[in-house]
Amino acid sequence: MITAGEGKKLIVISDVHIGNPFSKGRHELVSFLRWAALEGFDICINGDGLEIAQTSFNKLVIEMPEIIRTLKEIKKMERSVYYIVGNHDIALENFLEDWGGVKVCPFLNYTSGETRIRIEHGHLYDSFFINFPNLYESLTRFAGLLLAIHPSFYKLWMGLEKMATYFQKKGKGILGEGPEFSKAALEITRRGFDAVIFGHTHHLGEMNLSQGKKYFNSGSWLISYDYIEIHNGKIEIKNWSV
Repeated sequence: MITAGEGKKLIVISDVHIGNPFSKGRHELVSFLRWAALEGFDICINGDGLEIAQTSFNKLVIEMPEIIRTLKEIKKMERSVYYIVGNHDIALENFLEDWGGVKVCPFLNYTSGETRIRIEHGHLYDSFFINFPNLYESLTRFAGLLLAIHPSFYKLWMGLEKMATYFQKKGKGILGEGPEFSKAALEITRRGFDAVIFGHTHHLGEMNLSQGKKYFNSGSWLISYDYIEIHNGKIEIKNWSV
């Protein structure tokens, strides 16, 4: 099982949800992956790159060939591609190994320069997901039906989450997230990591932890093409324009 990696340059994206009724990023993802590989970056898809929970098999079959061809091109460039399993693609836990250049991982401990970074999807720290798994799955499927009706439901929900945490966080932390994510990130840094990167919540952002450690969330491609760039240990949030 692959859980560690090392390199100078790594790109992290998450929650592309290819196959989701709301996801329109397939062609953009292909262009982005090619660009990243040509720029010399290894690539980490931090969970929910594929949508299994809210899609049909037919839709995935239609959308996957172009992505598979692109991954084969990237392999020829001798770039590493890490795919961390999330909650919407949790079936991929059955494939935790190197599959033709795509390294499927439960998490990734990545070293860049002198910086040690823990990359996880983050759903295992979601209190609702852990405490009410059956209800969470039912609501996830119901949300897929709403998205098929109109994508504005997603934007409304994201806005409500940010509003719900605005006064609670008082300008600190990442808006839209519950406190359990930053607490989990803090605990992970105590194991010797300098930074932690989650996805899952779809809320892009970064925050300072104690002793100079940092927590990042790579957001989601359902609204904006954001990514995290790691270059010789320096970590930055960036946006990619098509």
